[in-house]
Amino acid sequence: MKILHIFLCLGFICFSLFAASDKFSQIPLPQGVFLNIDERTCNNTCLEKLLRNEAIFSFLSKYNDEYSTKHTQENYLIYGQMFNVFFDIDLKTIKIAVLVPQKTIKSHAIASVNAVAAYLLRQSNNFELEVFNSGDESKGALIQKLTEIRKNGYSHVIAPITQNGVRTLFENSDGLYIFIPTLHKSLFEDAPNNIFFGGIDYSAQIAALSSFSNGYAVAISDDTQLGLVLNKMIEENDKVLLEETVFTSVKDDLKKYFTDNENLNGSSVYLNTRPVMTSLLASQLRIYKYSPFALLSTQANYQPALLALSQYEDRKNLYLANSIGKIDDELNSINSFFGNNLEYEYVNYAVSIGVEYFSERFFSQKTEQLFKESIEENGQVLYDTKIYKTGRYGFLPQAIVPNIQNITDEID
Repeated sequence: MKILHIFLCLGFICFSLFAASDKFSQIPLPQGVFLNIDERTCNNTCLEKLLRNEAIFSFLSKYNDEYSTKHTQENYLIYGQMFNVFFDIDLKTIKIAVLVPQKTIKSHAIASVNAVAAYLLRQSNNFELEVFNSGDESKGALIQKLTEIRKNGYSHVIAPITQNGVRTLFENSDGLYIFIPTLHKSLFEDAPNNIFFGGIDYSAQIAALSSFSNGYAVAISDDTQLGLVLNKMIEENDKVLLEETVFTSVKDDLKKYFTDNENLNGSSVYLNTRPVMTSLLASQLRIYKYSPFALLSTQANYQPALLALSQYEDRKNLYLANSIGKIDDELNSINSFFGNNLEYEYVNYAVSIGVEYFSERFFSQKTEQLFKESIEENGQVLYDTKIYKTGRYGFLPQAIVPNIQNITDEID
């Protein structure tokens, strides 16, 4: 019987989960031994030279963590698995650490852990999963947890963090492979090659949405960093940005904005806001009898909450971008058991892709591929962007159409 150990300690929550599988073999694999008869120390320069000369057996016998770099460590793992030389590491066991700044990412903390556990259970893997809660994203707190992760024998980390903590990870990630499901690689020009990203490509989503625009854009955002970034992307994609407005709260003076604002008639209105504000803005457009060419929004509003908060008449001309693909039924069911959602929560979806990538690339497992998304050479998950329209009871897929710029073309 195979026993799966998950050690989850998040705040005051600590528990162990055990599950059984019938795929375990009692016959151990033969192990290789490569003796180092040369007592001289082989530093990093020496190890790199052995790799260049393809002296693989000598490299394996002389390898020492003390003198390793990311490059030599990765080669040691690859060749070590190939020749089965490890004694202290069970290569059948996938070891994943989850680094969560719970105070910062809040509900995403537990959800991310559950997504990792659900994926590994779906694959029936022997695994160890341990959570390291840094509390916040202060430099000291993150460094402390990264040190603990190494000390506990983990080298593969899922880290759902924000931009506030990413720089600390960049500077202190030696010896670790880190997958960040919350951020896109394009935000950083100097990310180390041992860090991978699963964030949504919002520039691709805005580009896809612009196919449903008439070229005259009005951008309404909240005061989040994402909202402000999306406004800039819209300006790059649409020919004319008529107006850009930021609302910080639903208590803002909406009446002043919606009174005699002719920019809202016949334009493509981008709602870079969260579902509560989006539903309120959509209703105000109808109350004040404006007729926008289209309402457009990104992944942030691809949520059932939007359908519940808004009336169909308010959102019948609303188009949404979505990068979440088809989900394996069994994986979906296991996530549901944990109270998780993959269909509408892109962070959980990205976390699952990250675990699959680690499983396939770094561990000796015959991993069944559940996701079609790939990770590019630059370390970013490549998503396929689709456009949906809101129906009365759900989201309806739309075919991408050529840019609608008849009005603009006539003026040009």
